[in-house]
Formats: sequence, C-alpha cells, structure tokens
Amino acid sequence: MAPSDSRPRWEQRLIDTTEPWNGWGMSRVRDRIVVRLRERGRPAESVTLPRPLTWDEAHHRDAIRWIERLYRVWNDGSLTLKAALKEISGQSDKTGADHTLTWEQIADALEASRVQQSEKCSADTFRKNWRPFIDHAVKLINTGKVHDGYSLLKTALKNWEGSSTMKVECGRYLGLFMQFAVSRHNAPGTWLISKFDKDELIPKAAKPKLKAVLTDAEMLRLIELADSVNPRWGNVFRLLTQFGLRPIELQHLSSRPHPVNGKPAIWCDYCKVGGEEETEPRFLEAMYVRDANDQPMTWPLEQAMADGTLLLPTGRDGDARKLSGSSVNTYIHRKSRSTGKPSGAVQTYWAELVEQYANQKPSQWLRPYSFRDSYSIRCHREGVPVASICDAMGHSEAVHMRSYRTMTLGMRTRDFAAETGTIPLPR
Repeated sequence: MAPSDSRPRWEQRLIDTTEPWNGWGMSRVRDRIVVRLRERGRPAESVTLPRPLTWDEAHHRDAIRWIERLYRVWNDGSLTLKAALKEISGQSDKTGADHTLTWEQIADALEASRVQQSEKCSADTFRKNWRPFIDHAVKLINTGKVHDGYSLLKTALKNWEGSSTMKVECGRYLGLFMQFAVSRHNAPGTWLISKFDKDELIPKAAKPKLKAVLTDAEMLRLIELADSVNPRWGNVFRLLTQFGLRPIELQHLSSRPHPVNGKPAIWCDYCKVGGEEETEPRFLEAMYVRDANDQPMTWPLEQAMADGTLLLPTGRDGDARKLSGSSVNTYIHRKSRSTGKPSGAVQTYWAELVEQYANQKPSQWLRPYSFRDSYSIRCHREGVPVASICDAMGHSEAVHMRSYRTMTLGMRTRDFAAETGTIPLPR
C-alpha cells in the first residue's frame, strides 16, 4: 500500500481501527475488506466483511463499527473470527444478501406490514405520508453519514427546516421505522429513536390551526357560482355540504334503499384505515342548511343518485372523474396560467373566503375539509344528539370531540342569551 500520509483520511481511519489490537490487521482484496488475525501459537484466521461493506469512503464508517463489534464478540479468542462474524451478522443492519435485508428491503417490508398484513393504512397513505421520511432516512444511512438513531434523526430533520409540523411527523415515522427494523429484522438497538431523542431534537409543534366552518349562506353562494360555470361541480359541493363527507368518500357512493324507511338513500362503502381509528361503511344522513329566510332545506340528492341523474365531473375522456381531496382542492384553487390569479368565479370567491377567515381573530383555516366541520356545526346547532352525529359522520364520539368543530361564537352567544332584568350597580 501507499505510504500512510498519501492515503485519504477515511482510508487511514479504516486501517487504524485494528492498530491497537495485538495480531489484528486488515487488507483490501479488490473492493472487499478482509480482516486478519495472527496470534503466536494459533492458526492464522481471516474473514471478509459482507457487502455492502466495501473498501470505499461511503461505507468506511459502517465497516469500522462492524470491525469494532467483531473484536468485542471475539472476546480474546473465546470465538473464532468466523464464529464472531456469524454472531454479529444476525444483529447488524448491513450484512448483504447472504445474511439479512438491506435498509431498502426493510422499508419495503414495513410497507407490506402496514398496508397488506395489518391493514393499518392504505398504499396511497403510506406512499404520501411514510415514504418521504423513510426514503430520505435510507439514503442517509447508505451514505454512511449517520450511525445510530440519534444521528439519523438529527440529520434527517435538516431536510424539513422551517416546518415544525413536518419535523414532528419525521420523528414519528422514523421512530416507527427504526422500531420495526430492530424488532423484526435484527438491526442493532442503537438505531432506535427514543422519546428523549425526539424531545431534544424536535421543537414543540405549533398550536393546531383553528379550522374554519362555512356559514349556510357562504355554502349556498359557492354552489350557486359553481352551477353557473359547471353544475357537475355544484353537485360535488352539494354532496360535501349535505352529508359532511370526507372528500375521498365522493368516489365511494352508491344508491340503496334505506333499511328503515325504504326510501332511496346513499351508501358510502369507504373504509378508513389507520389514523386514530377505522371507519365502517354507512348510510349517509342529510343535514339541512337554512336559506335566506331561515328555512331548512335539502337537495334531493338521494333520489337523483337512484335515478341516475346526479351528474358529477368527468375527465377529458368523458369518463367519471376520480374525486378526492386532491381533486377538489385542485379545482377550488385553480389559477389562470397567464395571470396567476383565481381562474373563475368559484375560485375567486373561495380565495376571498380563505382570506376572510385567515384575517379573523383568531385566524381560521379554510380548506375543502371544512365542509365536514360545517356539517358538524349545523348538526350541533340544530340539536342533533352527539351519538347520532358521530354515527352519521363515521367516527367515534372521542374522535369527534377531539378533532371536529362543535361550537361557534354565534352558537355560544345564542345559548347564553336570555331576557333578563338588570340589577343596578352601587354608585
């Protein structure tokens, strides 16, 4: 080999690993790392570290940790090098195809566990919520820049600088990923991310935004504008308003006779998995809005769906469009390519509402999911029992009280209003 002063630093660090140990050394055979042991009175031994631990800068830190563990397990000759290597191979995160899974394979195994085996979440949810954090972590591990759970989290969080919410999510998903790797695939326990690690590295999450709820008049105005441009989108907003749907449930609706009264009803077969709890399929219940004369009104959406006359948006090919939170959000925020401003009357009105609610004290967050919170508010305003509200919306009372708006300032003021006499204050 070349003189030590001409070697790269990483290579010298690798070679120096065995320097303090009598009889230990290493050599490079092509791109592989061979660890050798020569002790007086004993046969010479050697082992080759498994891939991907090769003689290069990207893997030298992992190789150093491997060799240090090999020395500890060898324990002054209580095991042969081969036996020591075999023992740590079952405990390591990087042992190659001959021993255990790579980090990429562990990530795929976690997806299979969550999506297929335990059905904790959908494939789409895993791809959107889990994958950005896990794939970034795998990339960091494979570059050799991190060596345990703490350093992994500390380095990974830099990718989401400026977003406390994303940092919290990063800690949550990487913590679960590392727990899976250690418990199911024998990764070293040092890869676990503890609560102490998260408390130190992740800033306190920002206070949740107050979700805006639309007034009846605002929802009616939005539907009126949608009808003037594209009545099919008007029907989308009618469904969201009248039944308090999750936007994704728009693609899970069908007509069925109601089992109690025999009238046409809308059945939602969406099964929400993951999150705070699962959702069972259910019949939808219409909650009226009040018109300008304060009269309760509903649209005959159930009958229209039964008759096949409830028209919904189509794609460019003329087929029914797959509706979801993303598609509703895209439509309602659509902007002109030439001006960058809202592209139509619906989008302009929505932008005005977003700004109006954002400027309130306290600020409120308006989004397509607000139709669902608005449904909740109307039910509470009209005195529907909480148990019935929750059953109609497809969640438990605990989730309802924790996650949905149930009160507005106007409702509170109404509840405390009463005709009273006045007791004069002393002069």
